[in-house]
Amino acid sequence: MPIDLHQRKVLLTGASRGLGVHIARALAGAGAQLLLTARDATKLAEIAQACERAGAKVSVIAADLANPDDRASLIDRAGEIDILINNAGVEYTRRLLDQTDAQVHAQIALNLAVPIDLTRRVLPSMLARGTGTIVNISSMSGKGATPFNSVYAATKHGLNGFTTSLRLELHGTGVHVGVVCPGFVSAGMWGRTGIRAPLALREVGPERVAAGVMKVLRGAKQVLVTAGPVRPLLALVELFPGIEGPMLRMTNIVRTLEQRANALDAAPD
Repeated sequence: MPIDLHQRKVLLTGASRGLGVHIARALAGAGAQLLLTARDATKLAEIAQACERAGAKVSVIAADLANPDDRASLIDRAGEIDILINNAGVEYTRRLLDQTDAQVHAQIALNLAVPIDLTRRVLPSMLARGTGTIVNISSMSGKGATPFNSVYAATKHGLNGFTTSLRLELHGTGVHVGVVCPGFVSAGMWGRTGIRAPLALREVGPERVAAGVMKVLRGAKQVLVTAGPVRPLLALVELFPGIEGPMLRMTNIVRTLEQRANALDAAPD
């Protein structure tokens, strides 16, 4: 069912590349009034032009969300927000002891602390008006952890827990909170690695993630965006925790992530 976001002001973080681009285009097609933010002003302008051609009203604010002053300025300039989409994130697929302090802190900040802070900043206005939606872009790594992703998985588990707890807390207020959990996506952080997902699970296109966002805007609480049999596998792990390791090895997930970790170690950021 199409969703009409006419004149609904949407703040989308991480809008300049990867999943953010596809989410922005989907929102533009639904008639949203977009406020796009990311660090790269040039790429933001390009995405804004594409969304304007689709008929959307678009504003851009270049900001480094890891900087508290930039976050405060962003919300002050944004004014009242109807929909907040916390999409910005960073992932380092490496062995824990191979990650630098900066990489660890960046993942904790951008993947967890920033969404919490932005939510706290927009929530008072939403509660005062009795309406609003907050969409957190998490990951299947927040549903079931995988090796070589310990810090990233921790932040996404945290984001999922934050989403569920806040949704329960806000019941009856008119403010809806939901989460989208993509698996292996052929764009964004995973797509840029050049390493393909295991055949047993396969990759999904970024447009599937954008469609997941639309489902949350229609009222869904949690959307899992995967191509393989992930739901039954997650259920099995809940029932029989001891099978998690063998199952990850059998589906080649361990090997795939180890290849990625080795590739990144050979060509560090």
